[in-house]
Amino acid sequence: MKEHPLSRYRQEIDELDMRILDLLNRRMRLVQEVGRIKAQLGLDTFDPGREEAVCKRLVENNSGPLSDASVRAIYREILAASRTLQQPLKVAFLGPHWTYSHLAAISVFGHTAHYMPQATLVDVFDILGKKLAHVAVVPIENSLEGGIGQTMDLLYERTVRVVGECYLEVAHCLCSTAPDVKAIRKIYAHPHAVGQCRRWLSENLRGVEIFECASTARAAQSAAADPQSAAICNTKAAENHGLHIVAERIEDHPGNTTRFIVLGLKDNAPTGDDKTSLLFAVADKPGALYKVLESFTHYGLNMTRIESRPNRVHPWQYLFFADIAGHEQDEIVRAALNEASERTTFLKVLGSYPRANPLNPIRFDVERARFGG
Repeated sequence: MKEHPLSRYRQEIDELDMRILDLLNRRMRLVQEVGRIKAQLGLDTFDPGREEAVCKRLVENNSGPLSDASVRAIYREILAASRTLQQPLKVAFLGPHWTYSHLAAISVFGHTAHYMPQATLVDVFDILGKKLAHVAVVPIENSLEGGIGQTMDLLYERTVRVVGECYLEVAHCLCSTAPDVKAIRKIYAHPHAVGQCRRWLSENLRGVEIFECASTARAAQSAAADPQSAAICNTKAAENHGLHIVAERIEDHPGNTTRFIVLGLKDNAPTGDDKTSLLFAVADKPGALYKVLESFTHYGLNMTRIESRPNRVHPWQYLFFADIAGHEQDEIVRAALNEASERTTFLKVLGSYPRANPLNPIRFDVERARFGG
């Protein structure tokens, strides 16, 4: 009997799978030993610097054909499984499930973390502050709409640390149980989603009533209960609420990206490629802001972002949210921060963490397998 042309390859793949499984279990036994030592020393299970160093080293040594994105996706799950063996990681995020915040959290922590959806951003910060969650994921800025004001306010008010970041491309779809666009009589959507799809809505669903929802996932849930409605949401939210895609990628500006930050209660060690976030205020006098910025210029530090925000505690005063390259433990960064603190009325270092690349965001529709799609 002639051998099937795939048999030899399948046999070799099966043998490799068994070797991979054996190596993974050997890795996990070492992870358990690491977990015991961490417990003895009172160290956190989640070490973003170490995890980024692992992924970075593997990507640098990747010879293909596996893509770098796939290497990172695979190892995010391996690292997630490793953390679960040591201690299941509890991750708070702005819910419900399958919001963009949830997808961002999965992209960082994998599927085996224990996810804890919260109704509001205040709840996310509260559950972390009470140590009912180990970490939290919150949106901080959007490439089109700028900073998320409430997140910046809470960073000012609460004692938390920024320990990580990720960038997620926002891909909006019109989803419904209706057969086509002509059958849709109302739309459920988050206000930001409406703003980001305004041109498409004007051209295709002019005059259709829009009902605002607290999240894109909540919009999908509402549309699932109304056969003449649709939701503007991501495909994962649609899939989990029984909706199909009526129109794909309806956002007006392709490449729209949201930056999310990971919050914790402890500091990170330097990785060599870090970013530091800070909040500061200056006196109301000419040149005050210039003198603070001069502190960072003097030490050759790149400021990658600065945005002003009204201070809710002191009316008609402003806070500045800024990111600079480097880690607060770096000698040059420490010197710049010391100089800046003398030129401000208030300065709070929010945390230092491994820097992500905003020009290479996670693309949900491209990496759907990473999210269980």
